Amino acid sequence: MKSMGFMLSSIGQKFLLATSGTIMFLLFLVPHMGGNVLFLFGPDIFNSYAHHLHQLVPIVIGIEVLMLVSISVHMIMAARTTLANRKAASSRHSQKGSKERSLAARLMPWSGVMIFAFIVIHLANFKFYEKTKTMLDGHEVYDVYSMVLSRFQGDLWYVGVYLFFMVAVGLHLSHALQSALQTYGVFVPRTGSKIKAASMWIAIGMASTFSIIPIVAYLN
Repeated sequence: MKSMGFMLSSIGQKFLLATSGTIMFLLFLVPHMGGNVLFLFGPDIFNSYAHHLHQLVPIVIGIEVLMLVSISVHMIMAARTTLANRKAASSRHSQKGSKERSLAARLMPWSGVMIFAFIVIHLANFKFYEKTKTMLDGHEVYDVYSMVLSRFQGDLWYVGVYLFFMVAVGLHLSHALQSALQTYGVFVPRTGSKIKAASMWIAIGMASTFSIIPIVAYLN
């Protein structure tokens, strides 16, 4: 009962928000970025990566289930936290404080919704996209490299939409990282400025890395 009371408290909700976000960051965003980078090394390496990933279906399904739970918890806690913050902002003091918040902080609810919409659209695009096969080391494998290439190649509109959503990812991450560390008690006045800077540069680095793929594919 005590644990349930903690989870329903404002601190508990922030903890669930931070933890679900951390799980998605470590088990989806970082590995996904690493896999995407392999696209830059050519079809053999990228198709080999995709093929070996396909061999880990039970693990991948387990991670996907965990991601689904994490996304659900994250969205619910984010909605509750946002509503609580807006209610608190009714006082003059809170309104003054809200004006001092960064752009990324003020746009968190919107960037979060945009990222969720992007994930659904992006995964659906590639999941139902026509797949072809190719030979790799004497074995027939899915030609994921050509699939990614053809999806972005010659489609400037889709590339533009992708890059727009990457801006949302960067904004969301820049605040989410420092906010999670603050929830875990790592963010303190003495290290606050450094953590803010690190969060911003990590967010810029990840958003930029994701953005390279469609640009390279389009120009290829």
